[in-house]
Amino acid sequence: MSEQPTEPTTQVGEAEPVTEAPKVDDLQARIAELENDRDKYRSLMRKEEEQKKAHWDKLQEIERANLSETEKAILEAEERGKNAAKAEFESQLQQSKLQAAAAKAGVPEEVLGLLDPSKVFTEDGEPNLELLGSLSGSKRKFEKSASDLKIGAQSNSNAGQLTRADLQRMSPPEIMRAKDEGRLDALMRGQL
Repeated sequence: MSEQPTEPTTQVGEAEPVTEAPKVDDLQARIAELENDRDKYRSLMRKEEEQKKAHWDKLQEIERANLSETEKAILEAEERGKNAAKAEFESQLQQSKLQAAAAKAGVPEEVLGLLDPSKVFTEDGEPNLELLGSLSGSKRKFEKSASDLKIGAQSNSNAGQLTRADLQRMSPPEIMRAKDEGRLDALMRGQL
């Protein structure tokens, strides 16, 4: 007997069987599994990095041991030079930070010269702005201008000063030139 071909079990009007969506518990278990894998690989990478550092240090020691006396002396001189330059640079950087902070706080240069730098800086290497502010004697941020002090020509203190309306008609380069010339001082102080 010959076998006849079988027909598909679904007919034209029937729907395909729907597979079930993964359950929330299954997804949460998979997420936890992936997080554990991530933590495991991070740990392995840290161990490998530590091993690489240890191997690098050993390699450096071996290379130093194989150097001639002249090469060792040159290497030591280079290291001393680097350390000296680094110390000098750090000292200059610290002094620059102190001068900038003191100028911002309004501390006179005479007072700044009397300060012990080791006591003016915080643990993170930044100047102590509160201490510098207390040394300045005032909490003002901006110094008074000559017109505020009533010195110099006082006939019309706003003569030659530009207004907001003037600025709207000017190009950016013209505005910068006017600022450099001091023609925006009154506007910037809020007097116009």
